[in-house]
Amino acid sequence: MRLSIHHQTDYRYDTAPRHLTQVLRLTPRDEAHQRIVDWKVSAPGRCTPFLDAYGNRSHTHVVTAPADRLTISVTGTVDVQRLNEGALSDENVRHAVPPLAYSVPTSLTAGFAGINALASATLPTGLRRPVDALVLAAAICRVVEYQSGETDATSTAEQAFVIGKGVCQDHAHLMIAACRALNVPARYVSGYVDAGSARAAASHAWADVWLGSHWASVDVTNGQFASDQHCRLAIGRDTMDACPIRGVRDGGEEEALDVTVVVRMSQ
Repeated sequence: MRLSIHHQTDYRYDTAPRHLTQVLRLTPRDEAHQRIVDWKVSAPGRCTPFLDAYGNRSHTHVVTAPADRLTISVTGTVDVQRLNEGALSDENVRHAVPPLAYSVPTSLTAGFAGINALASATLPTGLRRPVDALVLAAAICRVVEYQSGETDATSTAEQAFVIGKGVCQDHAHLMIAACRALNVPARYVSGYVDAGSARAAASHAWADVWLGSHWASVDVTNGQFASDQHCRLAIGRDTMDACPIRGVRDGGEEEALDVTVVVRMSQ
């Protein structure tokens, strides 16, 4: 499938910041099943490309004298091939970090009694097959309803579980924590999804689950394997490793943020 993507982030500040430094993970990953046809990142200041520790195509973005308004936009086209049950082989994931690295909890994906009990009750014999990952995803969505505005970028898996509501980021964090409870490595994926009839569309997050010989990519929120309608931007242990934009600024007082993402099948 060929996906046409436009992603624009507009910042507004009470006063102009004195300095701004960010990491932009806004370029699709170099993987065998997806190929960039054309892609452009537009941002004020200086953007320096680099490959991070997880193989994500990234930019260091520095603005030494920002205005009180700032826009970062990406526009491009990506060809994505269909995946069989979300399967990603070593060939599909270049610059691979060993699966064991994704067995280490983070502050956002730390285990807790509720998710441990859910995982063991849902899959008492363990997670071995791709379908097991879908069963676990469905169990997570039954206890944490998809609803925006209840959590934010700093919310932990446990907080979303207690609230019983969250978004794709929370579902991915819960999936990672549940997999770890079953001694299965899992990692966070940020990216885009073709809107179609999906419950959560455009800018999106999901999880890769290690099945011993390969990764299975699972869209937890939409209850399906990721495939040719999913464009992968970045991977990591949690959203902090893989979020599209992350950084710091000096000054600027209060910040207002508007994000527009449009994903269309162009062929």
